[in-house]
Amino acid sequence: MDQTILKQISLIIRENKELLKIPIRQKAKFEGWLKFELANRLELIGMENVEVESQNGFGHNRADISFFYNERYYQVELKTSNTNWKIEGVSNNSRPITKNIKSIVKDAKKLNSTQGIVSFVLFPIPPKDDRWKIYIERIKKETKIDIDYNKNCKLEQVNIDNNRKCELLICSFLSRKFDNWR
Repeated sequence: MDQTILKQISLIIRENKELLKIPIRQKAKFEGWLKFELANRLELIGMENVEVESQNGFGHNRADISFFYNERYYQVELKTSNTNWKIEGVSNNSRPITKNIKSIVKDAKKLNSTQGIVSFVLFPIPPKDDRWKIYIERIKKETKIDIDYNKNCKLEQVNIDNNRKCELLICSFLSRKFDNWR
């Protein structure tokens, strides 16, 4: 299911590159917008009982998106995390990337389930810059979850303006059961 989420987010990004120029130039997060776009897509491709920010019946915290597929319950935690890397044409405003990565790790632990999916967009990334792999390794180390660069991650190129480009990393992976994570 993490692959389905990855594919759908990639399609949303690809189809909205013009719109995304604005938040990318400002390093403004766009999680709220993406959450509803993704929820809509999930319904369109056949997921059932798709809900945004609803508490599940099991007493767990609210997930960004929850749904059923083939009678299995899934929860998605979604993040749009900005980098603090300097890119010409992009504002220097942002919180340290380490805080954004910590919140992704926290989401994986919050899900605490093999039916939980963590998905995030890391942006902006200079073209052909693989520093993002350092942060994937940090997430892997802190969660003990296997994240494969080729299977779980996808780069999408987006124009910043008429002359400059950057990349967005889309990553989606299954969480796991954590013991006493709090």
